[in-house]
Amino acid sequence: MDFEQALVKELSAIPGLTGKVYPGQASEKIIPYIVYLSSAGLKDKDLDGYKDSRRVPFELNIVATRYSDMKQYTELAIDKIISFERRVIGADGPFIRELTYEPPAELFEDAVKAFRSVIDVVVYF
Repeated sequence: MDFEQALVKELSAIPGLTGKVYPGQASEKIIPYIVYLSSAGLKDKDLDGYKDSRRVPFELNIVATRYSDMKQYTELAIDKIISFERRVIGADGPFIRELTYEPPAELFEDAVKAFRSVIDVVVYF
């Protein structure tokens, strides 16, 4: 299981968000949901060359129609990502050695009439 598959499996375990975790974008008809943006990251390198370990930044967007729901899902998502540290994520995904995250940025999207919380995260595996 690759990192993104493991991430989806983990975030889908959040009550109310089962089956509502998407890469890139999601339809506003399925609110609440989480959208993630990720990349292959950057492999670690030392004097012997590139290693299998890597640094992967990703972004979570938590969307809900009510502000209180967005706050609750954001807190649950933060608790979930913090739990990644020093364990294998997903069924058989990568072992997360370390992670960092930034404080969530909150906004209201008038076009879809929903609140969004954006969290920037970096994992090392």
